[in-house]
Amino acid sequence: MMNKWTQIVQLINRSDDIVIMTHTNMDGDAIGSASALCHALRTLGKRCVILIEDDIPGYLKFMHDHSDEGDPFFVKDMPFEANLAIVVDCGDVSRTEKRLGVFKACEKKIVVDHHIQDEKFADLCVVEPDASATGILVYQLIKELGVDITKKIAEDLYVAIMTDTGCFRYSNTTAECHLVTAELYKAGIEFDRLGTLVYDTLPLAQVKLESQIIDWMQLFAGGKAVISYVTLEKLRELGATYDMTGSCIDVLRKIDSVEVCAFLKQHEDGSFKLSLRAKSYADVNAVAKALGGGGHIRAAGATLRGDLSDVIAQVVSEVEKELKRCEKGE
Repeated sequence: MMNKWTQIVQLINRSDDIVIMTHTNMDGDAIGSASALCHALRTLGKRCVILIEDDIPGYLKFMHDHSDEGDPFFVKDMPFEANLAIVVDCGDVSRTEKRLGVFKACEKKIVVDHHIQDEKFADLCVVEPDASATGILVYQLIKELGVDITKKIAEDLYVAIMTDTGCFRYSNTTAECHLVTAELYKAGIEFDRLGTLVYDTLPLAQVKLESQIIDWMQLFAGGKAVISYVTLEKLRELGATYDMTGSCIDVLRKIDSVEVCAFLKQHEDGSFKLSLRAKSYADVNAVAKALGGGGHIRAAGATLRGDLSDVIAQVVSEVEKELKRCEKGE
């Protein structure tokens, strides 16, 4: 009987030129999963790169150092024509944005993900929303490919799992997550160094930004929800960069009365990227869907357009609806 990876492994074994993609505004799970898989595929003798279009966030820059004899992992232009595309940690093909043409040009396509997906967009998919991180699924795939989990691969996967579970604190942390992490320890990962690089090494501008986020925040829904924001103008005033906004929602999440937190950051085109988090019972995926986005029950997002005040009003309205639904026990 075939397991869930059989056909994917067979397709990878038949393919020589492979491109890996993930969503824009990459996070630790996206970068770690892609990098680990790229290591594994190159071990198998495949020509493989990770095609990106935005810069790797500052707190993950150390993961950009991977290379095989000077051959970069992360590229913004394809150095060859791929016949297989593997999309990891991406629940909507539109989030490949400028790379969509490369994706469509590939003869075969694979998706490995843990986001709730409304529409299948590849030939073969392993999508498990209950997985703690896409890194868990990539670990399984690498094992099925028969590739040894080296220290480099293990550290990539550890960053993927650690960041998507909030250092193993979020509700998506499972027993399987800990078991996989235990296997990564056996590869000799420097978990203390990785934790320090990801969580405890911040530029001064980012610390100032986090402080300002608190000043700009608005509590609502009787203190059960909070929203804050940053505009491009404010980022420039602080000397901060877009990738420094990733930790802002975690600052808001710490407020003891808050169940739902929302954070808006402005894109160069004027639109706002919304990030949503819930602590224990609210369904922020439902909120995100109402706003044209999606994600997980406790972590989701969307892209909104309009004046900041109007965008904030939209988010507040949908969050309040969700919290009222929860109060009614629906």
